[in-house]
Amino acid sequence: MEFYFEGQKYLDALRQAIAGARRTLDLEMYIFASDAVGWDFAERLARKAQEGLRVRVLYDSIGCKGTAEQLWILLEENGVQLQEYNPAFPLPRNLRRRNHRKVLLADGRVGFLGGFNLMDVDWRDTGVKLEEPDLVAELAAQFEIEWEKRHPEMRELARRRRRRRGEELSGLHIVPSYGMRRMGLIRHEYLRAVLRARERVDITNAYFVPDLGMLRALRKAARRGIEVRILTAGTSDVRVAKWASEAVYAKLLKAGARIFEYQPRILHAKSAVVDGRWFTVGSANIDHLSFLHNLEVNLIGVDVEAAEILSRQFESDLAESREILPEEWRRRSRWARFREQFFYAFRAWL
Repeated sequence: MEFYFEGQKYLDALRQAIAGARRTLDLEMYIFASDAVGWDFAERLARKAQEGLRVRVLYDSIGCKGTAEQLWILLEENGVQLQEYNPAFPLPRNLRRRNHRKVLLADGRVGFLGGFNLMDVDWRDTGVKLEEPDLVAELAAQFEIEWEKRHPEMRELARRRRRRRGEELSGLHIVPSYGMRRMGLIRHEYLRAVLRARERVDITNAYFVPDLGMLRALRKAARRGIEVRILTAGTSDVRVAKWASEAVYAKLLKAGARIFEYQPRILHAKSAVVDGRWFTVGSANIDHLSFLHNLEVNLIGVDVEAAEILSRQFESDLAESREILPEEWRRRSRWARFREQFFYAFRAWL
């Protein structure tokens, strides 16, 4: 298991995995942009398909709305199998249900997941490379379910996981959210970890717009003496999501939580560490869309060494962040208060 916190290193690892593939390549991607990075990966995948590998790409309709048609033509003409998730036209039953995953699988031997899209940006993000056979198999199974649209199987898996919800999660697991209400499995794991915390909860999340249940759990943890630290975006590519996020600051600060905004560039990472043991990394934001509507996938579990790596990165990020102090936040303008409450009211769409 190897973590990545910079886009160039992560993309190089993806390129290496693609180059080394001998049988199959499966890509599941929210944004597959037609910029320098996207075209580079499209050409690499096309070459692999020409070599005789089975190459499949599952992309999201809304995430890839700006992708040039020529990129899909290049892939298709070279034998890459394509699927568009939940096409926006004609209008789908649930436009909010998006495939927000960012996954690459090579030969069923190595897998990648995290927050990195295939696009040319210099954002602070987090991804992980997996080579443990059980974890790669779990990740591959999630890809197959969606590729084959085996929704009855998906529902049964979700029901089984929900029935085991009260059990202690030991080891490491691939935990999906299936884009259906009451199947927000990642949310359940977050809530359980926060409610069982004994010392510290450290959350890094780019679009931090918690629902009332998650907000209640974080406030409760802070009130019982748990050190709750939340790192979110100082500058966001989705400004309305940042304004909605600010609506929960006052309640969290009053409960004793600490909030930090990352300053150097856009923060896009989604990770958390609890008590130096439990951790998660993946595509899921702490917001309504990720928890209840989107297809998401996170690596979740108990591993002290992995948690330590993420904790060191968290401390490094805090050193480049601005802490929101309670007295400062109380002095914000009436317009800021109105704006945050207005957009928080629309949190189910952000």
